[in-house]
Amino acid sequence: MSAGMGDSMRTRAITSTLTARLSPTVPSASQTYEPLVKSALRQRLIHNIFAFSVAFTLVVSILLGGEDETNTFARLVSPGTWTVACLKWSFGVLPVIAMRKVYLTSAATPATSPAKMLTNAIAKPSTRRCLAVYMSCTLMLITLYMSSFTSEERENLRLNVFVKSRKHPYYLNGRLLFLILAQLWLAASFLIRNIMLDRFVFRWTKPLNSSELPYAPSNLLKLLLTMALFTSFSLVVYGVVFGLSRMLVLPLLLKLPVVSSIVRPFVAHFARGTWTLTLPLLHWSLLVRSFTMGLVTLMSWEFAESLFDAYVPQPIKVGTLTADPNVTVVSGITTQDAVFAHFAYSELVELASDESSAGSARRTALFGDQKYSPSLWNVLARQSLLRLGQDYQTFLRRGAPVPPPVVIAPAIPKPKDPPSTPLIRKAIFKAPRQSPLGSMLDSVSSDSELSKAAEAVACEMEERASQMHIPELFRSVAPSSAAAPAANAVLPKPTSGIISSFIAQVESRSRDLVVSWCPDWLKESAMRWNKWFHRERLNKVVEVGLPNRELDALIIEALSHFVCASLSEDRYGVVQRDIPRIIEAFLSFLSAIEEYQIEVNAKYTPPTPDELSQGDAKILEEKEMMRLEVARAGDVLVVISDALKTGVANISRTFGDKLVAFKFPPRTARKLQSFVDYT
Repeated sequence: MSAGMGDSMRTRAITSTLTARLSPTVPSASQTYEPLVKSALRQRLIHNIFAFSVAFTLVVSILLGGEDETNTFARLVSPGTWTVACLKWSFGVLPVIAMRKVYLTSAATPATSPAKMLTNAIAKPSTRRCLAVYMSCTLMLITLYMSSFTSEERENLRLNVFVKSRKHPYYLNGRLLFLILAQLWLAASFLIRNIMLDRFVFRWTKPLNSSELPYAPSNLLKLLLTMALFTSFSLVVYGVVFGLSRMLVLPLLLKLPVVSSIVRPFVAHFARGTWTLTLPLLHWSLLVRSFTMGLVTLMSWEFAESLFDAYVPQPIKVGTLTADPNVTVVSGITTQDAVFAHFAYSELVELASDESSAGSARRTALFGDQKYSPSLWNVLARQSLLRLGQDYQTFLRRGAPVPPPVVIAPAIPKPKDPPSTPLIRKAIFKAPRQSPLGSMLDSVSSDSELSKAAEAVACEMEERASQMHIPELFRSVAPSSAAAPAANAVLPKPTSGIISSFIAQVESRSRDLVVSWCPDWLKESAMRWNKWFHRERLNKVVEVGLPNRELDALIIEALSHFVCASLSEDRYGVVQRDIPRIIEAFLSFLSAIEEYQIEVNAKYTPPTPDELSQGDAKILEEKEMMRLEVARAGDVLVVISDALKTGVANISRTFGDKLVAFKFPPRTARKLQSFVDYT
């Protein structure tokens, strides 16, 4: 019994609640913010982009589909029309939308000319994959188009795979080959157009009106006209390339030994026709059919791309869907993806400028946060200033990459010489006396001046002999010492250098031959096109220095509104500690932009009265082109400069004389004083 009482009376340690607990950090964007944004984007993709693109494909199939004489109403109620439209969208449009989603990026292409833009795009593996997707979709659409015909209709259209020939049953049908190659050419042209428009880059846009959406009547008409002109121009270029290939490339292939045996059974009959560039005009119905198929395909792709451009960049509000919206939105700006950062800062701008009581309560809670370490405001200010600082440094480098750090190797200390006994360089023992005859022989056999001169003469004679033309008979019996330099002299050059020089010579000869046969107007057009293709645009140079200008404008707007609201809503003064850093960052960025604006404006000089009186079209055209580029470059700089001026002006107007309590560097103080005096 006593033992049981001893067990029950055993003492236990009392747990204490006074232990130090670490405050949690703000959760990462991948845990709280990004899943919500991805869910919202998924809904837009399904309910807006997929739905409207399917409807557009169905309407086009009803209005322009069918080779029979059935009317539009009959095609509308026909199940076959709906089935074919769904198949066309699934195999011809859906892969294009998925490809656009996969390769969407926030980093603009750092190219200042069309040539650099095209070169950079070709170097990317994604461009080749996109080309494969476009061409695969085109082939699927051609297959669906051909499978919808009956055998009788296919005979009437003369679109069989092979021509009817008993002697040559494997000759390919030229009409079908022309049609397929035309559609593939249009697919490649559409990809080049997207590359030039830099369409795979995320473009931030403000909320659109109903009149600005792609399915508005005015936008549909603009889409039809644009794609009709683009298809017509592409087919004209394709006709010229097709004719030149038939006139120049095909005869060359038929003369190659191995290639000819492979290609001749299929295309030998093409070489016997009329060699002219106007041959496609003799098959007008085929041209019309190629134009119609290409126009329908490109319109479907362009409409889907326009839907993607319109709906994806629209602002997304996901903070109100969570229990703590401030934590969700602030965690969103910590993401490394600039696309998600756009959505997060757009929601912060709305919160900072909300004048309702609910908005004021949310800002007060954000400023007074004590649950997280660092606090919500510290995370917001630090991340925002860090992004602005990185873009500011990029602007100062004019878009150049960050130079690698210079590693200076530490100097190796020179080892100290160990103590040693000095050497005695004089003879210790007395040398035996030598006879006069022995001394003369030793001087002759040693490296005297006479022997050195003799060796130099011998080397010079060997070098001259190696440079002389010696018959092979004498070379074969020449001594090895003289044959060695000759063998080195006749060593062949590297094969790669010979091939590259040969290719360069062939290119120069071909270019000279083409230029000599071209007329003057064609030479002038080629020179103008080459200059346009390789000329750097000033506005593109400025865009390279400000790749994230829309995001920077959102950051500036959000910070300035929060600072203004903190005067009455920040109870603990956490924002006031960061006001000097924020104002200094704003004014430093603004000063750099204004200096660059002056430099850009100086590149344009208006035409003088003498130039206007002379009427030199070339000079006036160049000056007008420079004026337009300077204006476009100014529009790029205005995106950030206006946001900075507005932000600093609002802070100066809100705080007024209270800014005297803060300490600023002299340059920042002088710049800020101009805003205070103005407001």
